[in-house]
Amino acid sequence: MILQAAPRITFDRFDRQERLPHMLLLRPVSHMLQLATPANLRRTLLSCTLIGLGYILGVTGIFQPQASSAQAPKVLDTEDAEVAITISNDAVKQIKLISESLAAAMETLRLESQYTAATETLNPYLILTGGGNAIDDLERGTGVDPFTFADLYAGNAVREVADELTRDDQGRLLYKNTLVRIYSVERLKRRQEMSRAILEKRVLP
Repeated sequence: MILQAAPRITFDRFDRQERLPHMLLLRPVSHMLQLATPANLRRTLLSCTLIGLGYILGVTGIFQPQASSAQAPKVLDTEDAEVAITISNDAVKQIKLISESLAAAMETLRLESQYTAATETLNPYLILTGGGNAIDDLERGTGVDPFTFADLYAGNAVREVADELTRDDQGRLLYKNTLVRIYSVERLKRRQEMSRAILEKRVLP
């Protein structure tokens, strides 16, 4: 028995050109079907879910961080209506003791005519540097101590000083039309030396 070879099927050039696009389209489809395993589908579904959840949380801002405790809240609680105290009780006690000591020292300096403030607030700078006369400093126009300068801008001037305060076109304070300044650097250094000398002075009990 003589076996005849199967006829060879050939495609002309035009037939190959027509089948090529279909072959290229079928290849990625078959590749995708191979990848579409249950595990891959689960991973894809999980990824889409997480992306959608992240988008929703980002839009609604549910988990956005709140204002830092270092920043003043817009609305304070009733018990914090005036000032929010964030320091420890031990620190508060020490500050109160220092404040009482400064008040006693201020009264002693005042009785000795060594302390005249230009503001209503107790002035620790003048007290710790041996006293001073802030009103005379304003009258001379040579500069005031840093605490008086800040306290004047805070609106705590005594009545006789407040009546003479105005502001220039830049918002700076003027006392009797003279610009309010801080001590010169040289004077600040001298006051610092005075404070150091007071703390180092030997005092009999």
